[in-house]
Amino acid sequence: MTENAHSGLELELHFMPRFFVGNPGAMAPHVHRFYQIIWFRRGHGVHRVDFVDYPVADNTIFFIAPGQAHSFDGTRDYEGIIIHFNDSFMADEESSESVFLKYDVFNAYDALPYYRVTHEEAARLMSLVSEMNREYALTGAFAHKDYMQYLVRLFLIRVQRNGERSQKAKLYVNSVANRTFVRFRQQLEQHFHTVHTVKGYADMLNISSRTLTNYVNQSTHCSPLQVINDRLVLEAKRQLQHSALSIKEIAYDLGFEDPSYFAKFFKRMTGRMPNEFRNHTYQTYIIQTKNNKKMKIAIPTAEGRLFPHFGKAPQVTVYDVEDSHVTAKEVLAAPEHAHGAMPRFLQGLGVTDVVCGGLGAGAVNLLNEMHIAIHGGAPAEEVDKVMNDYLAGTLVYGDATCHHDVCDGHGRHND
Repeated sequence: MTENAHSGLELELHFMPRFFVGNPGAMAPHVHRFYQIIWFRRGHGVHRVDFVDYPVADNTIFFIAPGQAHSFDGTRDYEGIIIHFNDSFMADEESSESVFLKYDVFNAYDALPYYRVTHEEAARLMSLVSEMNREYALTGAFAHKDYMQYLVRLFLIRVQRNGERSQKAKLYVNSVANRTFVRFRQQLEQHFHTVHTVKGYADMLNISSRTLTNYVNQSTHCSPLQVINDRLVLEAKRQLQHSALSIKEIAYDLGFEDPSYFAKFFKRMTGRMPNEFRNHTYQTYIIQTKNNKKMKIAIPTAEGRLFPHFGKAPQVTVYDVEDSHVTAKEVLAAPEHAHGAMPRFLQGLGVTDVVCGGLGAGAVNLLNEMHIAIHGGAPAEEVDKVMNDYLAGTLVYGDATCHHDVCDGHGRHND
């Protein structure tokens, strides 16, 4: 089997280890705007999903939903399959079976993000992947997209039927309680930004709050309020680590009218204030990723100092780092053209991390898609000092938000 390039469809099929060799930044923490199936057929290591480390072993299949943050431990000798597809590929939510596939196999944030399958089941799944790979190139064939969708659905159905997901009881579509719980997950995923009450979700499901509480407890041994709060906290953590939004903006995005109440809620749930969590996760990332790893780190600069606006910097200083030590440094002229120019320039250089001041939402999205880790809100100080503080884990981060279009890589630079 050979690895296929992007086909223009809603689905991509890749093979390990070549995927990681060709995309070194994929190891770093990042989020997707699409669904991802990662089947480790052979290999051992660690896959970090939403701030939790999970063991990788033979025939472990991870299911990553849009917005979910994940990274790898740097091991590149995995053998396996990676399948990407976007939301329209999973758009059918009419039947209970479709909802189960989308909100039990994926989007099950109260359960483990992976299944284990037997060698016998792996052989059956591999036959489906082989058929996907054959069909992948037949873009002009009759019902090509439909056929690919059926193959993906068959893959998911087999995993839901026969895979083992420990720590949680298996959910069944013929159980009223389980079916209602998964529908609750569906509504929660679509409305958690605005609806925070059990009654609100019970009304959506046309049942009483007591009935919803009983069904959720039967299915997951948690209260629906706990599931709601856990989902809010998870999203807050993701945005604190992976977005350039200020804490106030995150609070408003999650439906909290009072940012101070959001901060108290977050501390009650996690033991840390939001700014403490953001700084801690930056430092943890640095410790976990820079040791025993080659990195290429870019810092937007001007006259030897970090330039505060990502897309407007006249220069980029690029450092090669190995085992926490700088092995090379180069100062390059930044690109001067349109939207997305700076992220694509850095991608072409093989950059794995960006240390910067402010950057806009467009740049954040592009860098995430390119698997380039972002460390925003860094101070506008002498660039070597910024780099040394970053490597030492002592760099103090401020607000990474930038509302200027140029910080997304628009427009020309002011030299």
